[in-house]
Amino acid sequence: MKNKILAIAVAAGSAILGSSLISTPAQAQLSVTSDPIAVEIDVPEVLFLRTFDAISLTLDDADLGGVTTAGVGKDFDNVNGTTDGTTTIDRTSPFGTIDAIEKDVEELYAVWSNNPDGGVDVTFNINNGTLNGANGGTAIINLVKAYNPDPASAATAPGLADPFVGGATIEFDLSNATQAGLYTGGSITVTATAP
Repeated sequence: MKNKILAIAVAAGSAILGSSLISTPAQAQLSVTSDPIAVEIDVPEVLFLRTFDAISLTLDDADLGGVTTAGVGKDFDNVNGTTDGTTTIDRTSPFGTIDAIEKDVEELYAVWSNNPDGGVDVTFNINNGTLNGANGGTAIINLVKAYNPDPASAATAPGLADPFVGGATIEFDLSNATQAGLYTGGSITVTATAP
């Protein structure tokens, strides 16, 4: 008997619950979007320069006038041609202008700039122009100038993603480089300016 009453109560509760679910009105979903909200950001002006900490160049036969192959060369005295035993030999160097030998550094610096007023100016300075070698020999840095410059690429600031990249040509005087070997001690600087 208890089971019958319990079953009737459960059935009555389900019927009441079912009818209340069916009779409840559906709620509409509400949504609202704001008017456009202005966003701004103030980016500071920056200038960043990247260079190498050393330049190590090697001169070859072509740099020294191209009159040698694998370091050796020969010719005849074209001034006198023949000696009678007392003729002096031509003492003009076959190496040409050893006081103005240029060597290129194709990429020496990269500059990032977001300068709003224009591009980037890159200049060079010789801090120490004397390179010292063995037995008192010296090589001198005469000048440093832009290598294969592209004025158009430096005319506008490159931004912060892609840099302005450039190189330098260094001119050496080897008049007193009396010994083969490594010459060290010279230094230059690169200056980037955002006008």
